[in-house]
Amino acid sequence: LNSLEGKTRSNLNYQDQLYKFHAQQGQPLVKVPQLDHRPIDLYDLRNEVAARGGYQKVNGGKRWAEIGRVLKYDRKTCTSMSNSLKSTYQKIILPFELYLARHNGSSDTQLFKGFPADITSGSVRQSKRRRASASVSISGSTTDTDTPAAAAAAAPVSATGSVIPERCEVCRSGENDEKMLICDGCDRGFHMYCLNPPLNAIPNNDWYCDSCVLSAGSDFGFEDGAEYTLESFKRKGDEFKRKFFSQHFASTDTVDDGSVPEDVVEREFWRLVASPYEDVEVEYGADLHSAQHGSGFPTVERDPLEPYARHPWNLNVLPFQPASLFNHISQDISGMMTPWIYVGMCFSTFCWHNEDHYTYSVNYMHWGETKTWYGVPGAHATRFEDAMRAAVPQLFENQPDLLLQLVTMLSPEVLVARGVDVVSCDQRAGEFVVTFPQSYHAGFNQGVNFNEAVNFATPDWLPFDIPSVRRYQRYKRNPVFSHDELIVTMASQYSAERWFCVAATEMATRELAERARLRQSGIRREAAWHTVDEGDPDLPEEMRQQCVTCKAFAYLSAVVCSCTPNYISCLAHAEKDCRCSPDSKQLKVRYTDSELRAMLGTESSAAAAPFPEISRAHIWESEFRRLMSAPASPEASIATSATAVEGTADQQSDKQAVDNKEVAKPARKPTIALADLRFRPELTQMVVLLEEAHRL
Repeated sequence: LNSLEGKTRSNLNYQDQLYKFHAQQGQPLVKVPQLDHRPIDLYDLRNEVAARGGYQKVNGGKRWAEIGRVLKYDRKTCTSMSNSLKSTYQKIILPFELYLARHNGSSDTQLFKGFPADITSGSVRQSKRRRASASVSISGSTTDTDTPAAAAAAAPVSATGSVIPERCEVCRSGENDEKMLICDGCDRGFHMYCLNPPLNAIPNNDWYCDSCVLSAGSDFGFEDGAEYTLESFKRKGDEFKRKFFSQHFASTDTVDDGSVPEDVVEREFWRLVASPYEDVEVEYGADLHSAQHGSGFPTVERDPLEPYARHPWNLNVLPFQPASLFNHISQDISGMMTPWIYVGMCFSTFCWHNEDHYTYSVNYMHWGETKTWYGVPGAHATRFEDAMRAAVPQLFENQPDLLLQLVTMLSPEVLVARGVDVVSCDQRAGEFVVTFPQSYHAGFNQGVNFNEAVNFATPDWLPFDIPSVRRYQRYKRNPVFSHDELIVTMASQYSAERWFCVAATEMATRELAERARLRQSGIRREAAWHTVDEGDPDLPEEMRQQCVTCKAFAYLSAVVCSCTPNYISCLAHAEKDCRCSPDSKQLKVRYTDSELRAMLGTESSAAAAPFPEISRAHIWESEFRRLMSAPASPEASIATSATAVEGTADQQSDKQAVDNKEVAKPARKPTIALADLRFRPELTQMVVLLEEAHRL
């Protein structure tokens, strides 16, 4: 539990690094010094010294007592507080901080994550909670073996079963294997005389290479637990809760039936996740496929005569109600369109996250004890992310996509203190919980329970999808489905709907702008998508449609290079995937520029276009929404950008009354177009935009 909480995990990671560092130096850290009858928090001590300018300034300013008070040590009960803190820092922390400084504070390693091996089919959506094994290569290595596992598989094995590395990772030589030291973390070999500083003898304790010392904690994630029947897991969960609370609490903390009050369980949960020195381990039957294990709801296949098998609130049916946009996605996406099952026990946790593609989710509890939820509204999502980064910056430095991994908790109190709105609710048997687009949520189970959850998407969700797709691209994560393909598939049914027209306009204008930029870069060859050789016919279809760099679906168009015919690039990464000349690359398109322009109404279509024409008013609304969502730019001049649409100034009356306040006519005709604006309009500009909307 304590490895889930962000601050506590940072603490544990630092302690792990300290342990491995001192083991590497031949002086293993056996015991953490105590002060005032409790272990000194080495991580907090390090942070407090750093916050005051470092060891030299703290020591010169004699500020150890001040740090002791911040760490809540009482000088009356521990008279040697200052000396103890100073000595602990000098002996344990300072050598490691100097070591970090020599290595620029982080591991100079490279992760080998080849695209083909990392590709994940959207229709076989995997749980994001699992531990991701990160393989590293030693700095300066030129090995052609991609992973330690692959290297170990090719290496000889001694009579005792231990792998003997073929060569030293520093000098690349396989000679003098009797002088080879094997890292206890990654099993790579190093000549003792190649190390800096060199070692004269093999250490008696565990020994770790620099990469393992510096990357400690980077492979965090949930591990697979045991396998249970539902009945055996319930017995284990009930017994765990009974024993835990009977050992930790007096009988006054239980009610008449022997159960524990919910507020007592909640307080104990947050105490455990925040304690770096008390380890409690629980198991969670999370992300279980209902298609494999069975649904708690009746299904048409299993119970064809059961009325609830077709009921709209049956989670097997809900994603395909008439208003759901999932009806226009061809593949069956497990976990989003087919429910997943969750079997919890006391303290089992689901960490802070929002849903794939920022969709809605609905969770139903079939039976069991309370599930406690915490939620952050979508409007505060950015503020929440900023608060998380500020609270645990070290974790985000190592894993920038941390919030996409479902492995980190942070107390609601910390979030509220940083200005984030947090709500909570207790879900009980027979109750639904619905989460809204982009809203972050987390929580824990107060005992054994059985829940089922699925996603759905209604038209009001659609504006949230583009930001989610951009987020996937930024962190090179697999999207679950193609946003543009969804828009194209919906065109015939929703062409008259305003919400659809706005989304289709965004798609078409974005695509045309990217194509124009690409042509200016020198890529001239173009062809229809189906006429381009797709390389190896045995490759998965998803690989044929996903960018090799950012993994985004390139549905409307893509770039293929003669050097890698099996892979494609989205238009944004066409120049970055390889260094070949533009003549080696070809743009393949599913829809021509003329067909896209016909949709926007800027060009007549000779043939029947695949898209309906969108009105000028809808195009204006799409641009207006984009303008209002753009970040503020301090460089933009409000005086010279008083109007937002070219030609609007001539249509303004001399004065307009808004809320009984006079708004002056712009001083001169604007010289910039709507697409060029990057600032947030003030009231005068808003009036001009609304006048243009009225005219349209």
